[in-house]
Amino acid sequence: MGASLFLEANTPIPAPISQDPQASRGPAIAPYRSPGDPAAAPLRDVRYWPQGYYPGDPIPERTIYLTFDDGPCDFTAQVLDILKDEDVHATFFMNSYDKDDPFHADTGKNLLFRYADVLKRMVDEGHAIGNHTYSHRDLASLSPRQIDFQLDTLQRQLTEVLGDKTPRIYLIRPPFGSPWLGNWNTGEQREKVRVALENRGIVMLWTPGWDSSDSADWAKGEWYNASAKRYDPGSPSYELKMQREVNRILRRADGTAGGIILMHDTHPTSRDVLKLLIEELKRRGYGFGTLEDYARWRWGPNAFDRFAPEPSEAPPEK
Repeated sequence: MGASLFLEANTPIPAPISQDPQASRGPAIAPYRSPGDPAAAPLRDVRYWPQGYYPGDPIPERTIYLTFDDGPCDFTAQVLDILKDEDVHATFFMNSYDKDDPFHADTGKNLLFRYADVLKRMVDEGHAIGNHTYSHRDLASLSPRQIDFQLDTLQRQLTEVLGDKTPRIYLIRPPFGSPWLGNWNTGEQREKVRVALENRGIVMLWTPGWDSSDSADWAKGEWYNASAKRYDPGSPSYELKMQREVNRILRRADGTAGGIILMHDTHPTSRDVLKLLIEELKRRGYGFGTLEDYARWRWGPNAFDRFAPEPSEAPPEK
């Protein structure tokens, strides 16, 4: 299984958006400005907030961290092609369940083998890999043992695919940003998840306003599976969604304020705007890094040394 399942040779990428990004930015939006000093993070109650990046935390100026959630999928190889052409490194927060049958997670199947070539490229080309859980569950709703299962299964399945080349995953992005985004979670839920994660890795959310909002809707012609009948890029709504994604980011990129950008490699519209977005951000004076780079900027070169070694096997979910 491998290259024949990817799209590098057989699936055309729609033409990039041709509008001048400056002319199509829309009304000015004040960029969300994080402190530029790594020591300037706001104080948070350590009972409820594990080590991590949360809204209001510092980010170095003129720095962009591209992150992609929910893959790998049929489009991830093309995302890697663009990043390689642009000499940019990104962070991929991945799941490994069957997206064609999301309500039946069969841990007896390791679907990451479908994307073995893509995963090897991620490592070889210098990208960071983060844990987005095995099957995209809301951690606030799970027991501590189920949280362990979600994180351990993703790590174990990645190891089965990559063997000795497997990176130890130290970056964690809880699905939906839960239980730290929004005000619907209780202190008890936050404390439960904090305890489960604090010795596993560093929590990495994203910068307010710097998400592409690509997951807010599916445009006509857009789908995560390139072989699906509904995948038919080029419709007016598909084009409009691409423009919305570009504008949402560039209206905040004033050349100084940095950001962690949230995108999804499962949305081909994001693949199709990526080159234009990177080129325009470079033109505005931005550099790029991975969230491993960010962690070392903020907490020092030994930021990951304290975490426990990976488990030898995943515990049962129940």
